[in-house]
Amino acid sequence: MRPTIPLLPRPIRWTAVAAVAGLILYASLLSPPPETIVDDARPWFSPLSYWRHFVAYCTLAGTLAYATDHWRLPRWRHAALVIAIAASYGILMEFGQVFVPERTHFMVADVIVNTLGASLVLVWFLVRPSLELTPIGKLLDRVVDDPAV
Repeated sequence: MRPTIPLLPRPIRWTAVAAVAGLILYASLLSPPPETIVDDARPWFSPLSYWRHFVAYCTLAGTLAYATDHWRLPRWRHAALVIAIAASYGILMEFGQVFVPERTHFMVADVIVNTLGASLVLVWFLVRPSLELTPIGKLLDRVVDDPAV
């Protein structure tokens, strides 16, 4: 028996994508840049800003993969499309920052980190064939019919 994951209704899944994209937009264009502490003792350590980018775009790609699970595409084409959409959004945010007074520059390093974060969604596409996504209504019916489930 494959592990079961609840599949929320499409509007809720797309609302999650919009919420993550909105948070990224707010953090990228509307809020002042957060102060990033530079660790002089460990210069090889990635700055906190890169971790923020990585986690944000990993989350965006993950919610996008979940929201588009119903798309009937070959798995690796679907994965490439999800990564491309998330990475393109990151590029768009970098272009947008050129017009924000506190930011004023396009950073290629941020685009690379955004794409790497989005690429972590490949794990989802690797394990997805072994998972059963079941609409939440059917799962709730099972629980009502058989509380031991």
